[in-house]
Amino acid sequence: MFAKAHLAAWLHTQGLTAEFSYPEPLGSAVLVQLEDGRILLVHLDRNRPVSWDDDFWEVILGPGVRIAPGVLEQRGYVQRIRFEDRPGGGRVMRLGTEHPGVGTTWDGLEDVELTSRGLNTSARPDAVRAPMVTGLRRSESEGRSIVSVAPSRSRAASTVRQDDPVKRALMHLDRAMRDQPDRLYSAVRTIQQLLEAEKVPENIGRLRLALGRGQTQLEERARQRQAVLARLQEQPTFFLLTEATRLMRDLDVTAEEREVVRVARVRHDQEQAALRREQEERRAAQREMERREQTEQRRERNEAARRERVERALAAQREQEEAAERQAQRERAEKLGYLAPFVMGALKKAAREERVTTWREIGDKTGQCELSRLTHQDKLTLLETAENKTLPGSPLWSAVLAATGSDDALRLHRDLLHRLQRSAPADDADLLAQITAECVQLRRQW
Repeated sequence: MFAKAHLAAWLHTQGLTAEFSYPEPLGSAVLVQLEDGRILLVHLDRNRPVSWDDDFWEVILGPGVRIAPGVLEQRGYVQRIRFEDRPGGGRVMRLGTEHPGVGTTWDGLEDVELTSRGLNTSARPDAVRAPMVTGLRRSESEGRSIVSVAPSRSRAASTVRQDDPVKRALMHLDRAMRDQPDRLYSAVRTIQQLLEAEKVPENIGRLRLALGRGQTQLEERARQRQAVLARLQEQPTFFLLTEATRLMRDLDVTAEEREVVRVARVRHDQEQAALRREQEERRAAQREMERREQTEQRRERNEAARRERVERALAAQREQEEAAERQAQRERAEKLGYLAPFVMGALKKAAREERVTTWREIGDKTGQCELSRLTHQDKLTLLETAENKTLPGSPLWSAVLAATGSDDALRLHRDLLHRLQRSAPADDADLLAQITAECVQLRRQW
């Protein structure tokens, strides 16, 4: 009913009316019989074979309906319908024309015209009905067609007596004009030959009338062929080559027209080959660019990974060095802490004996020989550790080391005073006088 409503509205816009019927099983098809006797079959059942019987002036396939192999190539086209949702609600029906190797071109019903020759669509602007499919009828054992209709005028014509050459020629001409245009030329030639030998006035009149109709359609088909060939010479396209190939089946085609088609096909093949080469070159360039990008990305990733490995190695090395430094500092602090009592004992003994001493002497007397090998910084740290219990204002026991008056001894004592936040004269003579005074105080303590 949905398909019938749209078809009826479409025919109405063209001033046409039709009778609609629905063969069994319901929903499998819609038959549209026009006032002039033509019958359109809208085949909707996807599970039943399509009837290509020539009783149907045109067959239109519903959504998803498949056709047997070879049908599309033999007919040159197939008409289809589909339904689409309309913005805002509702559905619309569209009609499409499928060509071999091209696919289906869809039009709105308002862009499709039903003429006496065929369904004019954007893909077939000068449409004529396709020839009847031959050699594809199913036998009773293979399955029956989805519809059956009452015999039409074309079927009645098949009952004409086969021994009447005039009637047979007229029947062949009608069929050629209706759906076998490639046989139109031979049908016209047959009528011309019959006219040369015919003696019956009634037959002569019928033949002349039929000849006029046939020649008019031959001229129209020739004009159509010339129009297609003219467009083909300007720009050979697949669609025009397909149309020209179909028209070349006509028996009145000249050698010049066939040459036009041959040249156009060669040009089309060359253009397509050039286009394919260009596309392949573009694809090759694209692939090369992608390959270079991938190579550059891999190089960048490898370089980033290398830098990361180097950074990790440097970080690990720094961490090891820092750990080693911390360990060395701990070991040095432990060693200096161990030596501090020996130094303090030696300093006190020297002060008690009212004499000065040196690092070498302390090392020799305490058995700690490494004292003479300590750096300036280690000596400063060791003396600071040894003097940590000396009360503020009290003389430093290390004065007995500085009292030697050597430059190294004076510098070490001045640094120690700064470390212990005690005042230290800037002049070495004043500093030495302060050291001598402290040594006197140390002797008095005993």
